[in-house]
Amino acid sequence: KHADLLTFDRFQCSLYQLKQKALNDKEAAASLAAIEEETKAACGGLKGSVLVSDGFFPFRDGVDACMAQGVTAIAQPGGSIRDDEVIAAVNEATPQVAMVFTGQRSFKH
Repeated sequence: KHADLLTFDRFQCSLYQLKQKALNDKEAAASLAAIEEETKAACGGLKGSVLVSDGFFPFRDGVDACMAQGVTAIAQPGGSIRDDEVIAAVNEATPQVAMVFTGQRSFKH
């Protein structure tokens, strides 16, 4: 979404439209590359954000991916048989990431 916002602010079109134009237009391709680089530098605009989930993380890869993008705090219900792996992932994070188990699930099936 960060790249979409930058694209719309600068070119008054969607990121998808810019990508399509970039297929045949070198100037559009250069603009797209610049937006992608800026988005990457900003970690997609997620630096300092907080993740709240209504379902537990069944594996650590979910929190690893979020932390890699700049998430600094996580609230989740817990209850996975692999909670220990998720806790380990958060404890290993640099910079530090906070996590709280709410004990409340909204997503049930």
